[in-house]
Amino acid sequence: MLSKKTIEAIVFTLNKPNLELAFVEQKSVVYYAYFPKGLKAPSSAVVKLLQGVFDAHIDHSFFILRNRIYTTARLTEMDKGMVKVVAKRISEVEIPESGELFLAAPFTFKQVGEASSLMISSQHLNEENKLALGFAEALVENAAPSTWGEYLNVVQELAQQIPRGEVLHDHDRDIGAILLSKDRKVLAYGLNSNSKNKTLHAEVNLIQRYFREKHELIPEGAVLISTHKPCKMCAGMIYDCAQDAASIEVYYGVEEEGGLSRATILDQVHLNRRIDSAQ
Repeated sequence: MLSKKTIEAIVFTLNKPNLELAFVEQKSVVYYAYFPKGLKAPSSAVVKLLQGVFDAHIDHSFFILRNRIYTTARLTEMDKGMVKVVAKRISEVEIPESGELFLAAPFTFKQVGEASSLMISSQHLNEENKLALGFAEALVENAAPSTWGEYLNVVQELAQQIPRGEVLHDHDRDIGAILLSKDRKVLAYGLNSNSKNKTLHAEVNLIQRYFREKHELIPEGAVLISTHKPCKMCAGMIYDCAQDAASIEVYYGVEEEGGLSRATILDQVHLNRRIDSAQ
């Protein structure tokens, strides 16, 4: 565990004006990421750090992220949820004012992502997530759904695009999500891609793709439908990345077992609801 003085020295060394910082240390290597202060997006210094470590260090990410993460940002529901699901623990730290801090031990510093980039472009995003939006639009149009259960059927069909194999843990889970505007137009879709990068859940892929393409957050009155209940990570990103969280609706089919999908922020504010197919 890093000492308080070492943490302060690392923060002082890496701190940059107008940028939030997140870092984690493993065997004298400090992995760190930056994110612009005050910008609201489906990303942050913490999110970039986690997604980038998973993307670049598949075999070692588990060991790196067992260590405590530190950030100069105020933790959001998105940050806390992602840490809960794919890492272990995190602490907020203050930026020291002293100019006399120094590192007593030698460290190697490895930046995760460019400071100017808002999100990590994953090399492990599966091809099914790169299909044109028209593919999802056609599924909805052909099905002509009129109830949320019928929309869920369409999302389940969308999730079947993910190839499965005999060794299930080596493949992405068949989980999908779709985002609709308040007048029921298809805005975005996402499919699970987390066999190598554990952060790439369907809802995360949906929200980040929508932001990349439209440069905006989830619009007011939107509806997100997922085959499975959003976990704490996905729920946090949905909640934090909506223009008006109180105005959106979230529907899902499968009630996931385990603590990572219980008592999410969406549960706490009563924004999600389980439905059955063809309801």
